[in-house]
Amino acid sequence: MVQGPINSPKDGISALSAIIETDWAPYSFTMNWIFTRPNATVRFDRGEPFCHIFPIRRGQLEQVTPELQVLSEEPDLKDLYEEWQFRRSMFNTDLKSAGTQAYDEKWQKLYYRGLNPDGKPGAIKDHCTRIRLKPFVKSSAYSRRRS
Repeated sequence: MVQGPINSPKDGISALSAIIETDWAPYSFTMNWIFTRPNATVRFDRGEPFCHIFPIRRGQLEQVTPELQVLSEEPDLKDLYEEWQFRRSMFNTDLKSAGTQAYDEKWQKLYYRGLNPDGKPGAIKDHCTRIRLKPFVKSSAYSRRRS
């Protein structure tokens, strides 16, 4: 999947996303953008990211069957959601008042910590907020061709 740089919006232009089969194709690809304002001048500076490549194994997305469910059919999940919604509303209110815990913390961090709204650990034991991906490596053929 190719898309615009993650968390890097660009004024006047928006990146378009695409899934490109690269395991067999001998072709290059284009990173496509669409202007969001008429007559906007957009500049990409040297070294500025212009594309994000996210590897997806071919056929993997087709194996996913998305399903819509009614929250009320999962009472425990509904209760946790409503508790979070209530606590989030209180947090956002307190966030505006100096001296409150919310004001000092700036954000709740429950998801970050892997906790449910009640402060208890979530059902997933291997929760992570950051993954460390391996960098691209140059194949031996790539290295031979460049030397």
